[in-house]
Amino acid sequence: MLVARHRPVEEHLKLRMRFALICAAIALVIFGSPATGLAQQVQVSPYQAMSDKFFDMLQQDKSSDALDYMFSTNPAMKKVPDKIDDLKSQFVALRKLVGPYISHTRLAETEVAGMFVYQHYFVAYERQPISIRITYYKPGATWLCQGVQFDTNVDDVIRKSADDKIPIEVK
Repeated sequence: MLVARHRPVEEHLKLRMRFALICAAIALVIFGSPATGLAQQVQVSPYQAMSDKFFDMLQQDKSSDALDYMFSTNPAMKKVPDKIDDLKSQFVALRKLVGPYISHTRLAETEVAGMFVYQHYFVAYERQPISIRITYYKPGATWLCQGVQFDTNVDDVIRKSADDKIPIEVK
């Protein structure tokens, strides 16, 4: 015959707390700490961090600083200051035409051999979108910005891409 034992309330709460702590410890071991999980999810590649900083500067209307930042990562760019200055003036003129920066979305990214990355962005400005292409190269341990290009004919590119998907029947 089983006899029910009544435990005092405090003892019952202590047992429940111990059980909860043991379960939490097991979950921590199995799933890792929440902080570690978040850090792994948020971790971005060094070249993506460079692109993010570039777009943060564009958002602040600092296109010249953004370009200086990108090209400062590549010592070879010091040999072509005229090209960088020309690109800066094009960005300044562009801003006057298209209005303030709104947002950006990465359309494509291709990585080759862990040493070269091509990124293509759709960038929304107030009056019209533009396309920005960034290339990175990693000849050793560090990613270098190899180039930044922009064009205002992103709508033509989108139209052509859509038109290329039109099924054509040949009879």
